[in-house]
Amino acid sequence: MKFWVFIICIIISAAAVLSAAVPLIIGKVRLKRALKPIEFYPSRGYSPIDVMGKYYSHRLRAHEIINPLMLHWASRGFVKIEEDCKRGLKITKLKNLEPNADEDQMTNQMKNNFKIEKEFFDGLFEASIEFYTLAAPSSVKDVNKKLMDSCKEKANKRRNARTKKLSALGLVWAEVSIILITIINAVVFGGGGMYAMMLFPIIAVILIKAIPNDEPITTMIKYPFICVWGGVPFGAFLSFAPFDSAVTLSIGMAASVVTVVLSQFIDIRSDRDIAIYGRISAFKQFLLDAEKDQLETLIEENPNYYFDILPYCYILKITKKLKSKFDAITTDGPSWYLGELRDTLMF
Repeated sequence: MKFWVFIICIIISAAAVLSAAVPLIIGKVRLKRALKPIEFYPSRGYSPIDVMGKYYSHRLRAHEIINPLMLHWASRGFVKIEEDCKRGLKITKLKNLEPNADEDQMTNQMKNNFKIEKEFFDGLFEASIEFYTLAAPSSVKDVNKKLMDSCKEKANKRRNARTKKLSALGLVWAEVSIILITIINAVVFGGGGMYAMMLFPIIAVILIKAIPNDEPITTMIKYPFICVWGGVPFGAFLSFAPFDSAVTLSIGMAASVVTVVLSQFIDIRSDRDIAIYGRISAFKQFLLDAEKDQLETLIEENPNYYFDILPYCYILKITKKLKSKFDAITTDGPSWYLGELRDTLMF
């Protein structure tokens, strides 16, 4: 192997990976160091949409907001939920939706999120004051889709300019690195048109970022397609390329893919957003660490504590971990749910 070619390709590959890894690590460290005061409740005035956005930022999964919103509305008296053995859950509107906080206490982002929430709420009950989850009309499904699209749009906008710039830089480095390594190998080892096959894996690297992961079906199709599009020509190239060239290009290709993947997780937040993230994280950690007597004290102070925090537990993905704790505490079922809430919907 021509050692100097190997060294140059390693340097280029390392530079590409570092262009995404360094800002990714910086963002993670800043979140890790966020101040986490003791919190017994989620941030005051925050809806499940607010908490999901502030906690996950642009990495939120919009489809996971439906159940928390339904429980949130029910616990605040806007809807009633009733089990139906054939048609799922019956959702009945009791009154019009109102924001969690006074208007003068809401940030612009909270107002925008409430607008999305209210449009969803009004759309669900536009045709009737009730619907069944397993027999919902097409209008309800359309409203669900609109909510998903709105949440995704807001999530994309939530990525601040610095995050978008660093993420885009990672993609550029990924492409430039593999193109440079391909050119160097073509010049040093020759082979002419054989290196044209590298065009397919180079495009595949772009497709990793270009094709969104918005829907599960898209994700299921996306990666097999990319593997076939880029992997088959790349495999054919490796079978004909000189050994030295095959090794350096394999390293370069792997580094390029890693760079693109890492760049999608870069999350550089503002100081304000980090502070809010810290408070939400503190609330989550309190619930995970709380002893039975601490939870019983909170329930004595607020008999609805269990059901008030439940929507946010769904958001934070800790309901299963909390099940054993709350199972050991006797609580009356909420008046807004007719059925076995603990077994059917909560966990």
